[in-house]
Amino acid sequence: MRISYCTTCHKRLWQLKQTIAHNLAYTKTGQVELCILAYNDDETEHYLRDNYADYIEDGRLRVKTHIENKVFADGSRWSCGYVKDLAHKMATGRVLFNLDADNFIDNDLQATLFSLKKDEILITKQSEWQPDGRSGRIGVHHTLYIKVRYRDKGRSDDGDFIRRCIQAGAKAKQLRCQYKPIDNTAGVR
Repeated sequence: MRISYCTTCHKRLWQLKQTIAHNLAYTKTGQVELCILAYNDDETEHYLRDNYADYIEDGRLRVKTHIENKVFADGSRWSCGYVKDLAHKMATGRVLFNLDADNFIDNDLQATLFSLKKDEILITKQSEWQPDGRSGRIGVHHTLYIKVRYRDKGRSDDGDFIRRCIQAGAKAKQLRCQYKPIDNTAGVR
């Protein structure tokens, strides 16, 4: 596998339903996979197995439910970095890309990931960072990920991950976000 898009889903099936068909169009058997971890979420895997069984069967879609009663350092039951690490551990690609459930894959992103060098970290162009989640679109080679990994850092997980990749010698490569993510303020469906 060359590219693994790694997605977490915790009570965000309503967003995933809006992005999944678009994102699966970029998958290719043996080349590009979409890995979805449903964290403390008993709806997502059932929905995907019922509606996208062909993609699961041929390996373009990997899905797993992870249920646990964990309390994190800040007292919450959710840690972005910890859960993203679980999703990345599902991946089989040489390049891993964090793709939130409300984000879309695009042609430029995929082409850039196919050519990403081992010493590069792909991030959304910093001038486009907004509180809509696009700053969490981050890609690295699996070898770099193994050294750095996402960790429990509360809401600063992406910044911590980027900083530690750069400290490990990675050069930041920036890319525009072609599609605006699904609005998080629209409410849970």
